[in-house]
Amino acid sequence: MRMKLLAYGTVALLALLLSFPAAGQGIGTFKARLARPGESTDAVVTVREYGSAVEAVRRYDNSDRPTEIPGYRIRIFFDNGQNARSEALATQERFRSEFPGIPTFLVYENPSYIVTVGNCITIDEALMLWDRVRKSFSTAFLWRGSIPVEELLREEPVPVPESGLQADTVAAVTRVLPY
Repeated sequence: MRMKLLAYGTVALLALLLSFPAAGQGIGTFKARLARPGESTDAVVTVREYGSAVEAVRRYDNSDRPTEIPGYRIRIFFDNGQNARSEALATQERFRSEFPGIPTFLVYENPSYIVTVGNCITIDEALMLWDRVRKSFSTAFLWRGSIPVEELLREEPVPVPESGLQADTVAAVTRVLPY
């Protein structure tokens, strides 16, 4: 039981450390921030270190952190026409107004403007988002690529409708993703 708690503590500490920018955020800085009294109360956090947790954090601090992870986004716009830039901006604004809270990304990859939305780690998450988005953006499709870790750490979870995946979504995905 103690090993489980220690493992959960290590994972929790690593997760907290991941949520801070890498520059100047070692274990010492993190502990110092915790030890400061809160603004609204005089509460102070005392950190008791256990050998394996401290060693795991030190190893992580000295390791090469991944900057990107594999994931999925929904591509809602892709064009290289004369008015592609203004159409991409309009599409991005329309999406933001219809789906507030879901991140949007506008990029220019010569010669095309591309608008993608969402930061989905799993195919299930991407399919649920695609099911919602394709009702308003009929040409939307899944895009598999790399997602910067920083973007995942600073965003709120995407709200998922209670209905989940619809039967027609699964059938459509089978046509799009044959595996």
